[in-house]
Amino acid sequence: MQHPPITLRYFDARGRAQFLRYYFRARKVSFTDDRVPLAADFAPWRAIRDDRTRTGPFHKLPVLHWGDRLIAETLMIAAFVHEVSGDGSSLSDDDNLRHGMLTSSLCQDIMNPIAILLWTEITSPGADMSAVAKRTFERLELHCRALDQSLGEWRWFDKARNRRVMLVDCLLWEELNVVLQVFGSRLSLAQTPMLARFYEEFPARQTCEGMLAEHPSPITARPEEAAVIAKIQQLLG
Repeated sequence: MQHPPITLRYFDARGRAQFLRYYFRARKVSFTDDRVPLAADFAPWRAIRDDRTRTGPFHKLPVLHWGDRLIAETLMIAAFVHEVSGDGSSLSDDDNLRHGMLTSSLCQDIMNPIAILLWTEITSPGADMSAVAKRTFERLELHCRALDQSLGEWRWFDKARNRRVMLVDCLLWEELNVVLQVFGSRLSLAQTPMLARFYEEFPARQTCEGMLAEHPSPITARPEEAAVIAKIQQLLG
């Protein structure tokens, strides 16, 4: 399938764009991976923030340039790519709804809470980090169980055998990888066999791991993120 020139602009972090990077690579779609450098004073970001041709209508990232079109907001970018790639037309109406619901849930119930947790000490000075970490972990554990049940009910693996890798697959693998990185041995996928199977057997896993090895990046743009993750794991015991 022919595509116009594509540029994905985001910070030099995984955050809300890594799953798109995986997808384009796995599907062999040529794109420019425009990464805004990270700095403690956020100077590279401030230098472009007010340029709406680069940061979109809301002065935020990620932004996707698809030819002459500019698409902002993570969920909207995901929906656009799903449709323009032809993936939407290859699924039933019910499965399209499931892909959309799973995409929204992974962003709202895993990606966002982890980002909030990692930034807590900066955005909420004086917050009880131990309480926030435990509450976030407990909620994510419960949500992973719900995801596990849904993958089984939706016959995700049976259907995936007969289709190509899709965007939400890349998002699911990314968020599971992030959860394991943040919570370490405290969280085991053994309690969620569907998620464990997906994480191990995802056809594009080698592509994803290769990209992470090729260009190591923090999860978010938060300064000293590695130290925060170590603290979270210590607090959870």
